[in-house]
Amino acid sequence: MNKTLKTILLISGVGIVGYLAYRYVKTQIGVLKNYEYKIIGVKVKKISLTSVVFDIKTRFFNKSKIEAVVEKLYLAIKIEGADVGYITENKSFVIPAQGFSDVDLQIATSPQDVAKNILGIVLGGVKRKDVKFTLEGYANIRSGFISTTLPITYSDVASEYV
Repeated sequence: MNKTLKTILLISGVGIVGYLAYRYVKTQIGVLKNYEYKIIGVKVKKISLTSVVFDIKTRFFNKSKIEAVVEKLYLAIKIEGADVGYITENKSFVIPAQGFSDVDLQIATSPQDVAKNILGIVLGGVKRKDVKFTLEGYANIRSGFISTTLPITYSDVASEYV
């Protein structure tokens, strides 16, 4: 075999291996993003002049056949579209394959932040006869050496939890 043919075969082999590795990683990331999340409980834990602390129980459902670890969770809280706080959870938790994991989050907001936006919150709540809240953020998920970011958007009304 001549040198040119060996070079072409070598480059082709490296290209095929690279493409297969790319497809494998892309498929695994797709599997990692096969999750659902739901808020299953909200409690007001503490109310004072300086803070309002909420206990939010969140359930992450893993629909894939591989176990994953959530390494970081960030959620911004909006009530009637007004920002009232956020949480960054850096404590890792495991979500078993085709199972779920409940996560308790504590979110402290300032009453001043709510008071700043009270007009919009009250008008929105009166208009719809309920107060809408939204959680937006992301979760960093890892399984083995593959990791990805799962965007989170959750909206509901307060009457579901009162």
